[in-house]
Amino acid sequence: MRLRIPLFWLPFFFAFFLTGCGLKPQESGTSPDPRTGPNLVIFFVENRAARRTAQAIAQTTGGDLFDIGGKEPLPDLLDYETFFVGGSLKEGQIPAPLADFLARTDFIDGRVIPFWTSREETGDLNGEFEKLIRGGRFLCGGGFHFNRRWVRAKEINGMVETWAVAPLAELELRRAAGGDLAEDMVKLFSAAYPERIGPAVFEDGEWTFEMDGKRWQYAQSRFLPKEDADRPEEFRPLYLYRYALESRDDPNSWQPLADQVLSRRFSSYFSRGRFSSNPGALRSPFYENLWQARNREEAFSQQQRITFLGWSVPVHRGIAAPLKKAEARILALAEIDPKIQGWIKNLDSISSWNWRNIAGSQNRSFHAYGVAVDLLMKAQPGMETYWQWTAAKGIDWRSLPSEKRQNPPSAVIRIFEEQGFIWGGRWAWYDTMHFEYHPELLIFGTGRKPEVSFVQGITG
Repeated sequence: MRLRIPLFWLPFFFAFFLTGCGLKPQESGTSPDPRTGPNLVIFFVENRAARRTAQAIAQTTGGDLFDIGGKEPLPDLLDYETFFVGGSLKEGQIPAPLADFLARTDFIDGRVIPFWTSREETGDLNGEFEKLIRGGRFLCGGGFHFNRRWVRAKEINGMVETWAVAPLAELELRRAAGGDLAEDMVKLFSAAYPERIGPAVFEDGEWTFEMDGKRWQYAQSRFLPKEDADRPEEFRPLYLYRYALESRDDPNSWQPLADQVLSRRFSSYFSRGRFSSNPGALRSPFYENLWQARNREEAFSQQQRITFLGWSVPVHRGIAAPLKKAEARILALAEIDPKIQGWIKNLDSISSWNWRNIAGSQNRSFHAYGVAVDLLMKAQPGMETYWQWTAAKGIDWRSLPSEKRQNPPSAVIRIFEEQGFIWGGRWAWYDTMHFEYHPELLIFGTGRKPEVSFVQGITG
């Protein structure tokens, strides 16, 4: 028997169909799953089954929806903690629109779980997705195989619910273990300073490490001794932000990094008052203990005078080896590169240890520990070195183009970064003479460990 629909009902039928199948971003109608936090399902689809899969994931996890191929603007990613990202594959390949979207999107330290649908049998694409993910903490996902044209919604829902068990269980375990951020940070610093910091240990419900016989834990962007971890607002946050390597050869491709906190997500937390801000807070004890420099006398006892590029410089004994490795590389290049030869000859001073605070701040300068080095070039007309000096001349330092900054040669910058130093010329508040030993920022921002770690035997 054939179903006949009167013609005058057709407009109403199609209106109902389009309304029911339409998708609106940020509307799932389901409460967020507490294991994921607020989450967003980002998808690009070329068939109905893939679209229904994205909808089923949103329904299962209580997430919002965003269609890459739609006309709605991308929601503010800071409003979400977890991102399910995927689409329909064609010939086993991640579709170009999805790949392009991932290439230009920073997930701002959110957790990213991929999914994909395909009519052909496909292998494990987690590795391919992980290469495309920027700024997020990657968790393995999975695929859905639809070998026929029409797949029932009930069948898709069942597949999604089964698939979601693994990533949701993983997220639940991470939250039970103090949150994946705490785990990541403890493991990051343990890897960056292996001679000073012990391995990451989950203890009494917190991620911790040992330093000098004392147990430390991560508490709201601070490392604190366990006895102080319940009052983090009394201490200043760690000096953390996402450091990235940018090309210095092409001024048009260079963008200064304005983020001076671990990430834009944490910067947002601070600006929205999610972490209390206390201008009278005590300095973070972590770096003072890391470098055994809790006061001027102790800091002085850690200094070692070395010769660097012909200058006698007192530096923290812990960075002497990385500096000597950098010097050897620079001198070797200078033999064949006149630009580097000229830069060495044009140096006006090299300085490191100086017991002081950051200018205009209550925070201790890393010069106070002896782990920052300034390589000041002789003044050149029209060229700027430090944002405060530029501002004192009445020049708008914020809009100063990179070609007006007195930068070391790009090869020198790379050599320092390879040894674990960050460069102040990459800061929005630029300081082009300044290098500072921060292997944790290099690992966090680039995934690279320094070639030479600082020496063992820092005195206590």
